[in-house]
Amino acid sequence: MTLPLPLSANPLALIRGLPTKKIPLDQIVTKEGAVTDEIFLNKYLGYLKGKVTIYATRMPLSRIRPGFWRPSNPGFEYICDNVTDDDVRFMEDLIRLGDRSALHVYPNPNKADPFDFVCPDDVASYRAYESLGIRTPPVILIGKPESLDESGIGIRQYKCTYNPLTSHMDGIVSVTHKMVPSILGTNRPDHASALARLIETVQTTKEKVKNFHRGGVTTLHYHHTLYSVLLRAQETLEAIKLLSGHGLHLNAASLVRTLYELALTFYVDWIAPTQMYRYLQISAVMSEKEWEKYCDETYHEQVKAGLSAYDAKRLKDAKMFGFRLVSVVAEKARLFPLGLEHHKDLYSFLSDITHHDFSMTARYTNTLEHGDESVFNEDAASTTIYCADLFTAAIVARVLDDIGEPKAHDTTRAALSDG
Repeated sequence: MTLPLPLSANPLALIRGLPTKKIPLDQIVTKEGAVTDEIFLNKYLGYLKGKVTIYATRMPLSRIRPGFWRPSNPGFEYICDNVTDDDVRFMEDLIRLGDRSALHVYPNPNKADPFDFVCPDDVASYRAYESLGIRTPPVILIGKPESLDESGIGIRQYKCTYNPLTSHMDGIVSVTHKMVPSILGTNRPDHASALARLIETVQTTKEKVKNFHRGGVTTLHYHHTLYSVLLRAQETLEAIKLLSGHGLHLNAASLVRTLYELALTFYVDWIAPTQMYRYLQISAVMSEKEWEKYCDETYHEQVKAGLSAYDAKRLKDAKMFGFRLVSVVAEKARLFPLGLEHHKDLYSFLSDITHHDFSMTARYTNTLEHGDESVFNEDAASTTIYCADLFTAAIVARVLDDIGEPKAHDTTRAALSDG
C-alpha cells in the first residue's frame, strides 16, 4: 500500500541553502601555486569590513571573463585557475541539485579586453554554468552597479553584538527593459488560441525543469520553487481561459493581477536565489507589524548589549527594508524590468477591476435596461491577453535560461509599446 505524501504548507520547510560547517583556519588549504588577485582581495575585504556595498544580480556569461588581469609593467598579465573536469562536474551536479551559487565579479581593469567584468575565484562554477548552457547566472558584483542587465540588490555588512558583522539588504538598483520576452509576439491569435498557447508553453517548461533536476543526498528546493511558480501560472491561465470562454472577461482580467504578483515575487527570488529566500520565508509567516515588533525588540537588546543606538537603528532599518522588498507589491515592482511607470498603469487597472470601483460600475451601466450581455469589456479582454503574455513570458524565459534551455524557445522579444 502506498502511503500518502506528507503534504505541508510550511514555508520554513523549504530548504534553499546548502549545509554549512565551521572549519578552523589552519585546516583550510589552497591549491598549490594559486595566484592571489590582489584587486579582488582588497575589494572583498572592504565588503567584509562593512565599508563597501556589493550587489546581487544576474549577468550574462558573455560579459564575464573567467580569471583576472594582474597589473604588470607594462599592461596586464592574464591569470586563470586551471580547473579539472572533476571540479566542473562537481559544480554541475550541485547546479542540477538546485544550487545557484553566485559568481563573484568586479569591473575589468584592462580596458583593452572586450569583457566588462572578471571572475577570479569561481572559475569552476563559471565553467559549469557555461557547460550547462545557463547564460545568465547569479553574480555578486563588487564595484559600482553600472550598466547592469538586470536589477541589483545591495548587500552590506552591519555592526551587531552577536557576530563581528552581519549582512543585510542595502538598497536596490532598478533596471528597466525596453524590450521584454513575449510568447505570442506582435501578431497575436484569437483569445482562446492565445491562452492555449501560453498554457502549452508553461506545461512544456515544467517538463524541462523536471528533466533538468537531479536529486541527491542533500535536499535543495530551488527547482521545486521554479516548478511551483510554473504550476501556479498554469492554473491561473487555465482559470482565465475558463472564465473567458464563458464571456466573463472582467472576471478573467481580475486573475491577471494574481499572475502579475506571481511574476514579481519570482523575479525577486530569481535575481538573488541564495539571498532573498530567507526574507521570502519570513514574510510568509509574519506580518510586517510582527516583524517590526521583533526588530524593535532586537534593537533594544543590541543597545543593551553595547551596540550604539545609531548602529542598532541602521541594522533595524536594513532588516525592515529586506522584509518590505519581498512583501510590498510596489517595492517588488521597483525591481521588476517593466519599471514603476508601467506598474502604476497596470496595477491601477487590475485593482479597479478587482475592487469594482465606479470605473467598473460604468462598464455595467447598460445592463439594467439592455441585458446582462451589454457589459463594456472588449478592452479588458485584449488587455488580459497582453498582460498574461507579458507576465507568463517573464517567468518562462528566465526559468528556461536557468536550466540551460535555448532562450529563443517559444519566446521572442517585444517592445512594451506593442500592447
